[in-house]
Amino acid sequence: MRRALHFGAGNIGRGFIGWLLAEAGFEVTFADVVPGLVEELAAKRSYRVVLLGEEKRVVKVEGVDAVLLGSDRCVELAATSDWITTAVGVRHLEGVAAVLVEGFRRRMRAGETGDVTVIACENAVRATSQLRQHVERLADEALRAFLGAHVRFLDAAVDRIAPNREGHAEDALDAVVESYYEWVVESSPVPGAPQGISWVSDLNPYLERKLYLVNGAHAAIAYLAHLRGIATIGEALKHQDIEQHAARFQDEAARGLAHRHPAFALADLAQYAAKVRARFANPYVIDQVARVARDPLRKLAPGERLVGPLMAAADAGSETSAIERAVACALCYLDEGDESSVDLHRRIAAEGVEQVVRAVCGLDGKQLHGVLAAYEALKSLTA
Repeated sequence: MRRALHFGAGNIGRGFIGWLLAEAGFEVTFADVVPGLVEELAAKRSYRVVLLGEEKRVVKVEGVDAVLLGSDRCVELAATSDWITTAVGVRHLEGVAAVLVEGFRRRMRAGETGDVTVIACENAVRATSQLRQHVERLADEALRAFLGAHVRFLDAAVDRIAPNREGHAEDALDAVVESYYEWVVESSPVPGAPQGISWVSDLNPYLERKLYLVNGAHAAIAYLAHLRGIATIGEALKHQDIEQHAARFQDEAARGLAHRHPAFALADLAQYAAKVRARFANPYVIDQVARVARDPLRKLAPGERLVGPLMAAADAGSETSAIERAVACALCYLDEGDESSVDLHRRIAAEGVEQVVRAVCGLDGKQLHGVLAAYEALKSLTA
């Protein structure tokens, strides 16, 4: 039987990537740093996936195993698995790379010549390329040659919401996820791959589509909802003005995407955007505004989910007022428990909002002035 090693046994690991690998007939082992979780998975060798869509559905996944990340058995599985995937958070890929280097070195010394597929399924741009860089930095010349000949590092875009477990999980191992998912991989199809993967020749348009129309719209909703004192995304979308704000944000972003990537028809992007808003409004998916809004400094960076679509729409010569308002809402965001938002407000107080927008967002000209005007209008309403 083909083997798959998946790093990260959280909701996305168990409820998305690991499940699809198991459905495809792989012998799946999860590698994680939490001893209790590893022990329970290894003992039970099964878990449930709770799917939240128009109705709730439960699927049982059987025949899985688990190991501690970094253990000798984990290294051995890295040496002998056919597919290796991750859902650990991009900051932890360097630790995964250290395990892979030891595993691939064993594989090379054993004379294994079969190909290995490696996909980092993280909420980050080209996470697999980042993982590959970590691996190659730790590898010697001989191992780098082996990697080039026998290891496929494939970049991917993944999308699936893992909502609050409360009211849905009955067991500690239950994985709670929305029913919708998307897994796009930049490659020609790999034989024996899980069903449900979309294979594309250029991932960049799909990375930007998700970043702008999913992550960007999510953030736009969250920052405006916070100003209104609303706790969840679903509750926010019951307010017509917030729903309309999200729709206008997506429309402006979609026009920028269609201009930048002619393969995307505007009508198809509009349909995709409407589906995204329906996902956010799913009554089964309780998503906290504070979770979506956290770390505004990162989300306001050039090329990120707010400034990226703003510049794409501007390049297309399209309207940008809704995105400028979303950026302004993010500048107003303050949660005393979020160090990034506290730092943002400290900088605005010390340097002035214009200097912060120039430095953090990289904006100038018309878009800078649009954001500043929207910020002043928001401040006058909340004063």
